[in-house]
Amino acid sequence: MTPLTQTELLNLIDQAAAEGWTELDLSGKGLTELPQEIGKLTQLKTLILGKAEKEFQIVQGKIIPKLVTNRLQRLPDNLVALEHLGKRK
Repeated sequence: MTPLTQTELLNLIDQAAAEGWTELDLSGKGLTELPQEIGKLTQLKTLILGKAEKEFQIVQGKIIPKLVTNRLQRLPDNLVALEHLGKRK
């Protein structure tokens, strides 16, 4: 996948906020950090930053699922504003 530029990420966050998205999949987007603007998405119930694909690979003789991740070092403090994150109702 092609990494998102900072501008593309901010535009995606603005779109998600304006349209009231409850899920945002950012896995495999080449992110090294999440911008503070992620705090706008207070309606989010699911934020996907990485996932295992249905494809498998052999690593050191072991079969493991292919991971689609980012290179995040830390998460922004205002992630706590996403109070619906992880809630099913």
